[in-house]
Formats: sequence, structure tokens, C-alpha cells
Amino acid sequence: MSDPESGIAILLEALPHADTPLLIKIIPLLGYAGKDRVLWPLYDLVVGGATDEQIRAAAAVQLGLAASLSRDVLSLNAALINMLDHSAPSIRIACALALGWEGNHPAVSALIHHFDDLDRDVQAAVVSAMVSVGDGYVFEFLTTRLQVGLMEEKRSILLHLWRFAEKFPDVESVYIENMGDIPMELRVDGLTGLGMLPLTTRIVDFYRRLLADREPRVRLQVLDNLLGCKADDYHLLKEEIRLLLNDGDLPVRQAAIRLYGRVKLQ
Repeated sequence: MSDPESGIAILLEALPHADTPLLIKIIPLLGYAGKDRVLWPLYDLVVGGATDEQIRAAAAVQLGLAASLSRDVLSLNAALINMLDHSAPSIRIACALALGWEGNHPAVSALIHHFDDLDRDVQAAVVSAMVSVGDGYVFEFLTTRLQVGLMEEKRSILLHLWRFAEKFPDVESVYIENMGDIPMELRVDGLTGLGMLPLTTRIVDFYRRLLADREPRVRLQVLDNLLGCKADDYHLLKEEIRLLLNDGDLPVRQAAIRLYGRVKLQ
């Protein structure tokens, strides 16, 4: 529309009357508009008791985006933080996600306070939001909790820690150095997170050891990680992959066959 302000006004007027398919189209437009006037209508969708969960999730993401472009979010932050104590997990999840935009440092202490939510999905959303803020203190907090936290806390951290792109060498070290200390149930989660990082010489050397691990799930996850890389990035593992062509675990053998076929062409 030639007049952005008029366009936003029309979209806001349509909100109460729109069905789910139309809302899915409208909500991103409001988020990218980034105007203060869209914050509270989006907030109402996030916390509404009758809101469709698909709409709630979409509104949470776009509310965070709009808030990151807004100049005055103190009241919104306070309202979202207050709703982190709501009885409905779905609303706690959405509010946590809405608080997770880069640089939203005022929300960090509240998110940390709700880090140990009894609902695992809420806990995961809180961790995701904390990582999205990108606070240096958050990184230190999460790496400490990786040592002393409960099982589900550690799982959430391992699955999200890779997103600290600005701390890449440290993140790589956290994954590699903690892999031997975490329970077997979490090693695959740790490898999933590690697989999101660029493949470095250090990671290749680490994978070389794990391809001989006695646990099939570990070998398979390493192979799955490598399947997402270019063949010339892991050609140094060609011999280790060849040995897995006769692995006793069928999924491992199948993944090794796919990888070996690619690396042979290099």
C-alpha cells in the first residue's frame, strides 16, 4: 500500500473479523511493520485464552519482531513477563518466545527465573528466548547449568547453544568437552547441536573418535551430521566411514553407504 500507516490501520481493523487462514497472512505483515501500534493487538493474540495455537505461535514470533523494532517496550516486557506465571503452558511458551529478541536484556533475569518451569516445552521456549537475546551472561549461565542442571534443562541447552554464533569457538568447546560427561540419553542431543556448527578440523577429529563409539545411536548421529556437509569437508573420514559399511546396526550401515558413495567421488 502507498500509505503504510493506512495499511496498518486496515490490517488492525480486520483482526477481530479474520479467520485462521487470513490471520496467518495478516500477522507477519504486522510484525514486519514494527510500529508501536501493532504491539498490543499482537499481544492480545498471544495471551488470548481462546486463541488458536497456530495463531498464538505466529503472533508470538511476530510480536518479538515488532518489539525489536519498537522504541518503547517497557510496558510490553512487563506484561509478557507477568504472563510467564500463567497457568496455561501454551501461553507461557508464547510469552517466553515473544520476549526472545536480540538485545532484550531487560527480560533476561525474568527468563532465568522461569528457567526451571515444570513443563518441558515451556522450559525449551525459555532457553530458546534466552539464546535469542544473545546476552553474554546468558551464555555463562547456560554453560554452568549444563554442569549442574536437571536432565531436561541440559537437553534444552544442548539443542540451542549452537545459536550463539558470536561465541563460536567457545560453543564448539562446550559441546566437545562436555560430550564425555553427559548421560548417554543426552549425547545424541549434544551431537545434534554440534552438527549445526560449521565443520572444523577439531570437529572432524572429534567425529573420528565417535565413529568408533560402541553406541549405534552415537555413530548414526555423527553420520547424519556429516550428511548435511559437503563431501570434500569430511573426506579425511573416508576410511572410518568405509569401516562402517559392515556395521552391525542397519541404520548405521545405510547412512555409511550414502556417505561413502559421496566421498568416493572426491
